[in-house]
Amino acid sequence: MMEKHGLAKLGQGMGNLAAGKLASFKYLPEKPAKWELSADSNWILINVKIVDVDNGGLFDEEAIIIQGQRFGKRIRTQEVVQLTGKPEIERVIDGMGYYLVPGMSDIHCHVSLISEYGMKLSSLHYFDAQRMKNCEYAFSKGCTTVRDSGGAYDMIHGLIDRIENRNLLGPRIIPSYTVLTPKGGMWDVNGVMNKMATMLFGGKLIDYANNAQDIKDHINEVVKWGAQSIKIYLEDKPLYGGKEDTSFSMFTDEQVEYIHDLADLHGKITESHAMFINGARKAIRNMINSVAHLTVDEPYTADDAELMASNNVALVPTFGVGSYLAMDCGSEGFPENEEYLFFREMLRKHCRSCIETATLPELRKAYLNFYNFIERKIENRKMAGFGKVHARHCHGFGVNAPASMKNFRKAGTKIGVGTDGGNGITFPGSLDIEFESFLRYGYSSPEILRMATLGNMEIIKMDESLGSIAEGKMADMLLVRENPLDNIMAMTSPASVFKEGYCYINKNKELIA
Repeated sequence: MMEKHGLAKLGQGMGNLAAGKLASFKYLPEKPAKWELSADSNWILINVKIVDVDNGGLFDEEAIIIQGQRFGKRIRTQEVVQLTGKPEIERVIDGMGYYLVPGMSDIHCHVSLISEYGMKLSSLHYFDAQRMKNCEYAFSKGCTTVRDSGGAYDMIHGLIDRIENRNLLGPRIIPSYTVLTPKGGMWDVNGVMNKMATMLFGGKLIDYANNAQDIKDHINEVVKWGAQSIKIYLEDKPLYGGKEDTSFSMFTDEQVEYIHDLADLHGKITESHAMFINGARKAIRNMINSVAHLTVDEPYTADDAELMASNNVALVPTFGVGSYLAMDCGSEGFPENEEYLFFREMLRKHCRSCIETATLPELRKAYLNFYNFIERKIENRKMAGFGKVHARHCHGFGVNAPASMKNFRKAGTKIGVGTDGGNGITFPGSLDIEFESFLRYGYSSPEILRMATLGNMEIIKMDESLGSIAEGKMADMLLVRENPLDNIMAMTSPASVFKEGYCYINKNKELIA
């Protein structure tokens, strides 16, 4: 149970009573693998093929020393004999010829968010448990680090606390907490819904800024909480609700520059939500560190991509959103476009099975109802609580993807891997759609592997301690059966998951400590 205050506490109590319970739901977390070595043990992992994600190959060495929470030296087999039996080495463990890769990451997700589509008041009884399930699922998929790109402080902090105290299997969570937008900005969270979110999600999701002082106060607050990045919304059009040509307020260039400068002053990076080209270009001009989502109204041009590369602005495409937006709107939108049809295929191939694996049984029906709503054909489709779905905008995510990705590749734009998991049909760490989409748009398995490991850490400025198997870095690592340099999809079902040198998930029963 996460600590709650005010409306969130009231909402929890109402949810409990609606479910016929006086107390909150008691979730039984997954148990860690049996692993006898302590977190500060020195040991050697032998008989592994160590993947060099930076150069897209294998290291010559087939063993590595683990020094507590960090990687030690990679060593050759003959060196193992010399070290075996020395008092400083507690154990030598056979990796059974598996491939050893660094832990992956999801740098745009929402571990504390729950799909609210069709949920009943009684569903609130199970929300905290689903938040914990989100963490367990991301970790089981090999993501040892996630960046939570927007969520209420109490909920995120509660999950971080449980994970750090080993009461919950989960990734390292890098938070941004509450997101910043100007008054009258953004299309999917208005003031009333932001109040409702306090009940549903345990705290406000959005801060609406009227002036420079509001911006400064917001940044000071989330920095005090421990935010690693400052997230802003830069949107001027809707995907659904209102009229298709509705204009929303956006921060001015001067305000975006001010936000960037304040973040720098605190030693923080910046990220933005921008699904329309005007907002994306505003982020690029003002050197926001990363932009989330592909654009829906027109593709990024070659000039956009080149400016991103020169300004060191990364793009996190979140292809899973393409499946969310691949709604069948009958004759509206782009129903025959091959990219729209590709994301429809990804929806059917991955999302239903993901829901069935990643959700609590008590909430699964509501999630599947949302999946079915997206999947079925509905002419003049409307989104509950918003209104008309603007099909050309929604389908534009896929329609514009090939041109944008081609321009990014040509310009050398930095690309990150993130899911937007928490949107109702995808979940944190569910990288399957991301990987298949990158393959479709011309990226090789070695390139994608680097992006999901070291590349992501470079984007969020944590590559000195994470992202590759190198001496002194945190020993986040996965054992996988198949060479991911030949088939990136092998990374979606790791046999063993280690974080900071400790094995928490072990499907390889022959790997014993």
